[in-house]
Amino acid sequence: MDSAASAEALTQEILIRLDDRYAAMFVRIWRPAGTPLATVFCLHGFTGNGADFDYLATFLCRNGFLVICPDLLGRGRSAYLGSGYDINVYFKCLRALGEFAGTDNHFIGTSWGGTILLLFLHMTRSKATKIVLNDVPMLGGPTVDAMRSKVMKESALTFETRAAVKEYLGTSRATMGSVEETVFNRYVENRIAAGPDGFRCAYDPATTGNFSAMAGRDYDLFPIAAKIDARILMMYGRDSQVIDRQA
Repeated sequence: MDSAASAEALTQEILIRLDDRYAAMFVRIWRPAGTPLATVFCLHGFTGNGADFDYLATFLCRNGFLVICPDLLGRGRSAYLGSGYDINVYFKCLRALGEFAGTDNHFIGTSWGGTILLLFLHMTRSKATKIVLNDVPMLGGPTVDAMRSKVMKESALTFETRAAVKEYLGTSRATMGSVEETVFNRYVENRIAAGPDGFRCAYDPATTGNFSAMAGRDYDLFPIAAKIDARILMMYGRDSQVIDRQA
């Protein structure tokens, strides 16, 4: 483990065994002083990474929780596979986090991360004490298709400077609302990747490889959530695109 920027955060790379190779998953670990009250696993959105939870993790850690924030494969500082991203890859990532599990395990899933979480808990019968679903699209349809289309276009973008990426993220993530400059700067720095062609958003463009095949497919996560034996809190922002106000 290596010390992270915060005195309370450690980082670790976990090797994920794929069909023909291993890939490194980067994990931020926020360990409290003394015995943890419980473990909290934080799963980011499709284009995000574990650093999105830095401020929440700091708060939870100071209040006695062990907080685990992975960059799922293809995001942030984890390995980019170039192809082959599917539900099985992400399930392998989540299984690997089992080494941090305790007696009480809570989960926070943002958007796509919440979708992966629900499917994983349901299909593996893994136990959870409490779950927070943040802006998770529980129903598929045109709105989700439009979100995928936007991400596909974004994944191909390159920028000449970091400042240009910051400006783009400030505009495209405007629904975050008013955010302190220091908080936004930290968010942005962890959302930028440097490459031979300049700068881009910090996720592998190949993660969108199955989007075209998924277009037009409806789904309903409510029956799956109902079968999970855990208390579930669903949260949506005022301007959320995916809230189902009739549910």
